Amino acid sequence: MRKSIVAILLILFSAVDFLAHSQPVSEKTAGYKDFILDDEHIWLLTTTGKLRFGKWRSDSLASLTSTDTSVVAIGKDRKGNIVISDASHRINVFDRKNQTWLTLITCKGKLTGFVFDSHNHCFALTDQGIVDPVRQISYFPDSTYSGNESRWLKKKRWLATPAYFADSRDNLWLGLNYGEWGGDVFAFDLQKRSFLHLETDSVQMNRNPVLAFCEDPDNVYMAGGVSHMVLTHGSIVKFTNQKASPILLSKDRETPEEVTITKPDGTKKTETWTTWKGGHLIGPIAYNPSNRCLYFYSQHGIFKSTLGADLSDISQWQLILKPTLRWSSGQQYAAGPAMNVLKMQFSPDGTLFFLSEHDGLGIYDGKNLRYIK
Repeated sequence: MRKSIVAILLILFSAVDFLAHSQPVSEKTAGYKDFILDDEHIWLLTTTGKLRFGKWRSDSLASLTSTDTSVVAIGKDRKGNIVISDASHRINVFDRKNQTWLTLITCKGKLTGFVFDSHNHCFALTDQGIVDPVRQISYFPDSTYSGNESRWLKKKRWLATPAYFADSRDNLWLGLNYGEWGGDVFAFDLQKRSFLHLETDSVQMNRNPVLAFCEDPDNVYMAGGVSHMVLTHGSIVKFTNQKASPILLSKDRETPEEVTITKPDGTKKTETWTTWKGGHLIGPIAYNPSNRCLYFYSQHGIFKSTLGADLSDISQWQLILKPTLRWSSGQQYAAGPAMNVLKMQFSPDGTLFFLSEHDGLGIYDGKNLRYIK
């Protein structure tokens, strides 16, 4: 027991040292929070609300796209137009011909994102729920839709900014990261404008933060993880017809480790300490239709597996890339590092794009890795 406590203290001291070297964000040190692919071009959104633009096959960004206020989110409508939301409560579409931004809609509340349904109708995401800007109607789930029985839903306001994903069936998925308190997931039917009751009994949402979604032709996948104190946990969950089933659970296991220490008299002694190892802090997830494989990122690298494999067995996941990336020094609801890869996406030819917070956009063609910074 004493040796376990000593091990914990050593790790905590290392974490304090790591925190001491963190730096405030400036325009020069700003990282990235999102990106979108636009044919041969790439759009990157910085953590300071600026847009960077260029050709992704080149080694650097060609230009800085100006806006008159801070950009909050970036995406596309169903016609392929570039769309942004900003700090002035506007959702703007890019006029390619005149190279300018046109206001599409304005809505109340703090904007955090937006999606478009199959009819190209826009829905805004705010700190107080989902908004239909045309009808000026807001939607927020009550506690009966929660898989975590969260006390925060009573305030009609998200505690954390949700990860969001609009699937091909016009369902909007919202995932919440509560750190050491797990997470929550909601699905909203964009056509019927109503929340769906998800069957999540097989998933312990109070232990599973949600960071990302993706879909294959038949299912929606949800992924997330947390590193808190000295323990790491991650999961991937599949939703079929609104029913959840865990397909991968990865957590640290108690592992004895031989440690050699030096006594005050200079002699050495080997002791057995208790450590925790093996868990994956799972972040973004992506489906590659070109090879029908599912991919996820964790602190151990980027892994892939075919859909027909036993995805619950971590040995069935192949490590394809282990990029060296910097990590942020903490997160809001857990005493551990925040996820440093924010998004993964494939181009039609199967090229993998992954966005790191501090090291730019990684581009991997299966053989070579390069970055746009």
